[in-house]
Amino acid sequence: MKTNKFLTATFLIIAVLTLSSACKKDNPDQEGGSEEDKIVQVMRQKILGRWNLVEFIEETKTGNEPPEVINNDPKNVYFDFSANGRVKTNAEGEDELPYEVKANNKLLLWENEQTIVELTANKLTFRNTASSEGTTYTQTYFLTR
Repeated sequence: MKTNKFLTATFLIIAVLTLSSACKKDNPDQEGGSEEDKIVQVMRQKILGRWNLVEFIEETKTGNEPPEVINNDPKNVYFDFSANGRVKTNAEGEDELPYEVKANNKLLLWENEQTIVELTANKLTFRNTASSEGTTYTQTYFLTR
């Protein structure tokens, strides 16, 4: 009889300890999110709204040759970022497409990863780079409010 009570008590203690440790947070920052999540949230808030494309630079570099740089002067091109993860733009015709702000200053737009170079209340600069057969193509977008 004493053995049954001892086993029952031991089982209950183990069960309580297991349940209480399972309810503890793994990360003390979980309640408010990680530092990286907080940075992404701030970036998402800053990017919201309408931006005007004021400069667009295309650079093509092949091997050791000097890069060919085309400095476009866009007229009336805009990006309007909404909180629902959609952006309206007339950069390539009237479009509404998905976007996502990611960690490490990344912006997913046109299904391509863009690097956010600068993001302030009034300036947004992002760039993408691609390579093919020894040639590197870089596009940089300069936007203001």
